[in-house]
Amino acid sequence: MTTPAITEILNIAHSPAWMPWAVSYFFFIGLAVSAAFISLMGTLLGRPGWEKASRAAAIVMMTCAITAPIALLGDLHQPGRFWHFYTNFTPWSWMSWGAFFLPLFVVLAVVYGWLVLNPRGPFAWALRPLALATAIMAALVALYTGMEVMIIKARPLWNTAFLPFFYLFTGLTGAAGLALLFNCAAQHQDETARTKLARAMSLFAWLSLATLGLWFMAGVTGLSDPAARALTAMSGDPRWLSLAAGLAVLLIVPALAGVVCKRGWVLALTGIAAASAAWLFRWIVFMDGQMIPKTGAGTYVWRIPAGSEGWLGIIGVFGLWLFVSIVIAGFLFRADSDRAARATPAE
Repeated sequence: MTTPAITEILNIAHSPAWMPWAVSYFFFIGLAVSAAFISLMGTLLGRPGWEKASRAAAIVMMTCAITAPIALLGDLHQPGRFWHFYTNFTPWSWMSWGAFFLPLFVVLAVVYGWLVLNPRGPFAWALRPLALATAIMAALVALYTGMEVMIIKARPLWNTAFLPFFYLFTGLTGAAGLALLFNCAAQHQDETARTKLARAMSLFAWLSLATLGLWFMAGVTGLSDPAARALTAMSGDPRWLSLAAGLAVLLIVPALAGVVCKRGWVLALTGIAAASAAWLFRWIVFMDGQMIPKTGAGTYVWRIPAGSEGWLGIIGVFGLWLFVSIVIAGFLFRADSDRAARATPAE
């Protein structure tokens, strides 16, 4: 005999516990991990034609890996709280394990990324071992970020086995899109790299859409109780319909353009759409997922504040990422131009 569920008709609205800082963290760390996986095609696996594509992915990996911990510290509200993860280690907590996985991944991503961008330096022999180590740590970070949210049974939009796959596929879509954007912005564009990144972006976008479709079917048919409860809470609300439509469009555009489009500037725009899809998905999961009451009916109403807990924090984190991207990409593009100039015989 099953225990009947109790749903309150009246409830007190609560502000979200996880603020937009958390969305920024999961967005940037998801793209960093995904870009690390994409870069392996040309470094660890040695697939032909992937050298330039792996370099573009390495830029995404480095810039996002540097930015993500800043967003995490912002979510903790003070840097000192991060130290508590080490002084109070809890083996059964995924978040506690993440405190060890994250710093190791960030360090490896920066060192490995630097070697990808400078493959002919004195430490070129360490590229493949570092690629393998980075891949292992990236997989552990992807595991912990998915599991620490998935295990929360009180949130029906979180408590689903589909969530880690959502994170992975949308992250891969966004990372491939940003790598494509960097390749299109380079002074010496590589058409082979552009084609491979566009096709990868399209594949990951289709996988994201397929996963979303499977989650929806599991909820409609009742195969997944959390998905069914989430769909019940969202039904009849036009805001949820608009969010779902926006996410679908942002995934369909790169899914189609990555296959049929050849123009560089159009692909760059689809890369922005792919990264936006990764952001919107995490926003829906975290912020809108907290708007579904744990025990009550309907949804809570919450508006993004203008200060550091809202728009200012989001803009600040993206500003930091843009600054880091300009520095790293600018250095790389100038180094490529210098090499091209030295390779060109003087007239």
